[in-house]
Amino acid sequence: MYKTALFGAMMLAAVSGIGPAWAQDEEPAPPCSTEEYRQMDFWMGSWNARWIDAEGDEQHGSNVISNQLNGCMIFEEFDGHPGSPFLGRSMSQYVAQLGIWKQVWMDSAGGYIPLTGGQEGEEFILSVDRGSDASPYFRMVFRNVSPEAFDWHWQQSQDEGESWEDQWHIMYTRTE
Repeated sequence: MYKTALFGAMMLAAVSGIGPAWAQDEEPAPPCSTEEYRQMDFWMGSWNARWIDAEGDEQHGSNVISNQLNGCMIFEEFDGHPGSPFLGRSMSQYVAQLGIWKQVWMDSAGGYIPLTGGQEGEEFILSVDRGSDASPYFRMVFRNVSPEAFDWHWQQSQDEGESWEDQWHIMYTRTE
């Protein structure tokens, strides 16, 4: 009876992939550890945000970006104060099965924006998931990325993505 139970337990362990370390060929890679998950690492940290408002005045805010959930998710905390009462949060994650980044943005104006995209040459671009053919074309573009600064552009297209016009341009400089 004991031998049968031991054999059954060993077979279950073999089929399910659990068992002693010496019985496995190699350790699986930790989740979210491939280089694609590091494509947005330039964004990590605390940032001063500076932009020109509709009246032509320079405004300031801040943004704190952190890597969470064991490196599987990026969390953003945008604060437009003192330049604007606008607050926003986003969560971003690389989806390996699809080979793209996904982000969801929510803000104090009731905004909810799902985006997808990734690295495109020297830029990192996330475009709005359009719900229908009538949905407008919007995207965010990270440009001129260096360890201490980058430009962020919120853009709209009136010609189905052939050309883009800035709706909001924020210049970021690192605070830490």
